[in-house]
Amino acid sequence: GSLAGTVAASDPDAGQTKTFSIVSGNTNGAFAINASSGAITVASSTALNFETTPSFPLVIKVQDNGSPALSSQATVTISLTDVNELPVISNQSFAVNENTANGTLAGTVAASDPDAGQTKTFFIVSGNTNGAFAINATSGAITVASSTALNFETTPSFPLVIKVQDNGSPALSSQATVTISLTDVNELPVISNQSFAVAEN
Repeated sequence: GSLAGTVAASDPDAGQTKTFSIVSGNTNGAFAINASSGAITVASSTALNFETTPSFPLVIKVQDNGSPALSSQATVTISLTDVNELPVISNQSFAVNENTANGTLAGTVAASDPDAGQTKTFFIVSGNTNGAFAINATSGAITVASSTALNFETTPSFPLVIKVQDNGSPALSSQATVTISLTDVNELPVISNQSFAVAEN
């Protein structure tokens, strides 16, 4: 229903009525035209996607009501202005052995952005008990930051809330939970030197 613009047309014959129609170029029925006024309005908001169709070269026909009726055509180009859209991230899961060495890759967070060419930045928002993990802000790679924090017996999983932010104007962000589950690893039994005393015989 939003107005995109009104087609201007004239007729040398005074008093004639002009009728407007869209002949071609109206991909996915994005626009409609008022037959009487030539006003072009949005007919399908979802069809207005800068990333897939940045412009619509509409061939517009204007016809008079003379006898015989005559018509002319021209191209009316409607260009879309790019608007920053939210980056996309979904819940994900990875697994790593308990006591894994620092620097070991646990997994790389997958995220996308509908806006071509934008840079994504990753952050751990919460759930990182005892600073167990670190995330590469650029790549989204999650690595072990504290091997001693990876103890299956005390913390079998880490539900990390990850934020991904774009560099649009304004910058937009989305969040998802990336769960890192620890795999139980058999550990040595613990024994230390000890002393007892007992009476002879």
